[in-house]
Amino acid sequence: MRWAAIKAFIIKELKLNFRSKANLFWIFAWPAIWLLMAAFIFIPPTSGQPVTLDLGIVNQDTSLSPVNGSFLVNILNETTYQGVKLFDVTLYDNDSSLIEAIKHGKLDGGVVIPEKFGEKLVIGQTGLLIYVGAKDVYSVQFVESVLKAFINKLNAEISTRKINESLKYIGQYAPENLSVSYAGNRSFTEFLRSWMLGIASPINATFQDVKPEVLMSRDSILGWFTFGALGMSMLYSGLSLGSTMVVEERDKGALKRLIASPITSADMLIGKTISGIIILGAMSAVLILMGVYLCGARVIWNPLNPAHWLAVLLLILLAILTIGLGLLLSLLARNSKSAANLSVTVGLLLSFTAGIWFPTWWLPSWMKIIPEIFPGSWALDAIRSILVYEADLVEVFPAVLRVSAATAVIYALGIFAYRAILRRYAES
Repeated sequence: MRWAAIKAFIIKELKLNFRSKANLFWIFAWPAIWLLMAAFIFIPPTSGQPVTLDLGIVNQDTSLSPVNGSFLVNILNETTYQGVKLFDVTLYDNDSSLIEAIKHGKLDGGVVIPEKFGEKLVIGQTGLLIYVGAKDVYSVQFVESVLKAFINKLNAEISTRKINESLKYIGQYAPENLSVSYAGNRSFTEFLRSWMLGIASPINATFQDVKPEVLMSRDSILGWFTFGALGMSMLYSGLSLGSTMVVEERDKGALKRLIASPITSADMLIGKTISGIIILGAMSAVLILMGVYLCGARVIWNPLNPAHWLAVLLLILLAILTIGLGLLLSLLARNSKSAANLSVTVGLLLSFTAGIWFPTWWLPSWMKIIPEIFPGSWALDAIRSILVYEADLVEVFPAVLRVSAATAVIYALGIFAYRAILRRYAES
């Protein structure tokens, strides 16, 4: 094994890859395109912000009650969340015209306010007919959840007001000195208020977000997808670099000359592997910088944090892992073109099924076994945990050991495949 020979292979491979427009496209442009699509199409700048729904209203209530159909229409018109108007209201004359507008995608939903809505609301219970539309296959659940949340909030507010009004009258007749011992010796009126509120809303739940930072803001979500684009390119590019390592030299007619020269097979393997790590490292750096400065992704990096250097180690291990898998794939390839095509196909399949581009929880249950057994998923999950979730050294160290062991085994198997292919071509 000679360093001069290894260095020659490194320089040769770097020149060949960076001079090839096709290689540059797959290594740099393709993952960059996906990252830009994630930043501006899949996760647009408006994601995470409230959305205004187009809502149609048929108001059949003509009662003179203070709380009537017109009052509800005003509430819908004025309801805001985080400074954004929730409903853009359009009035319709009848149900049929409202339904037609919803069916043709002009509205997200509709509300029919029945006759005597206000009168029934004051003295008891009333009803509403709510139509949930679907401008596209993804919107129906969102529209329904927003409308249900609005009605639930409206119910709670009206219940509280009705209880307060009722207690004004009840308090006039309840003895002032009457108390309820089993309710903490509270006055009868105070006890009755609590009792009635308990009927109207037995559980007053407070929701507080404690989700991982990656799921709470757009920049953190983009940080997650930045490493998804990186992992995608690492997979098919690494597989391609490994699978074409030998067949490319044979196709060029250089393999026999290399075998006959003083250069050893180990020199070529090490030189091509190191050049592959450099290429994949350059790709990783470009994508991370692009994600942070062009797309606004949040990636945490502190050179004084030892865990962050483990992320660098994991990236190197992931590069070696994919090159080793590529060497195994080369056993199935007859020429460099078929090897490259096979590598891109397998790499893209793994990208979409192994929790690389899509979160694991998006996958059907039977497919979740792939990220559980695929070492590339372990590595990328650990990198995200460090640079996006801010995991510490203790949390990720077991994953580093697992990835290191898996990489050593797969690359060792890749070496056996590499030697078997060399023997096959030397004998042919």
